[in-house]
Amino acid sequence: MKKTLYIISVFSTVAMLFAGCKKDKPAPQPEPDEPKPLAGFTVARTDSVDFLSYQFTSTSTNYKDILWQFGDDSTSAEKAPKHRYAFDGLYHVTLTARNSQGYSAAREIILNVADPNFDRTKVGESYFATIGGTLTVSRDNGGGPNAGEGSLKVVDGDPNTKFLQSGFSGDLVMKYELKTPAVAGAYTMTSANDSPDRDPKGWILQGSEDGIRWINLHSKNNEVFANRFQRILYHFNNNVAYKFYRLSIKVNNGSRDFQMAEWTVNKKQP
Repeated sequence: MKKTLYIISVFSTVAMLFAGCKKDKPAPQPEPDEPKPLAGFTVARTDSVDFLSYQFTSTSTNYKDILWQFGDDSTSAEKAPKHRYAFDGLYHVTLTARNSQGYSAAREIILNVADPNFDRTKVGESYFATIGGTLTVSRDNGGGPNAGEGSLKVVDGDPNTKFLQSGFSGDLVMKYELKTPAVAGAYTMTSANDSPDRDPKGWILQGSEDGIRWINLHSKNNEVFANRFQRILYHFNNNVAYKFYRLSIKVNNGSRDFQMAEWTVNKKQP
């Protein structure tokens, strides 16, 4: 037993000697800071005719990675990407430059993508007139669609007639099925001859390829028709040929009745 204790004592002593002779590790030196990134870029149209295409070129410095965000849910990590927008409009473009230590810098601009030949005062053909199709409504005039103020009056091309629907409660839907699909980019609505409190005030326009899945195309929440027989033109972005278009009237100006002289869905420009 004494021999065993002696051996353990010797090992303990040796271990302590080694521990006492062990050199301390030098403290790690701090990593020097890299130069901070600076973000910058230029942008230019790539074609005098194609107003939707742009060349973006980074002029950033001191970076390892860059990320472009073009404002239309598209991104790129290239230094000089080309990008084509689907529609005109205002786009928030951001370039972020980051170095290997995680420092970053960003530059942002609002890019106005505009068709120089687009005229907001003009609209193309009404597809209801040139293509034709079938109108259905969720609730019709008491006399039916062919009555003097039935639903078919809203698509007859005559602003002097109107569709009048009694018992309006914010759930009126007018759906038009075209004979053949067409790409629409505008629509018009015309107020009727009397009772401004019956005018539509808030609505949603939608399109569908199959009559089942609907896509929101445009909406208004607080529109005012200042005059009788007033035709208002609305433009929206779209590049899909829909067979079905529907207008859901949510709000009028307070009446228990709804009226409208004309509704059209149109080609965007003549």
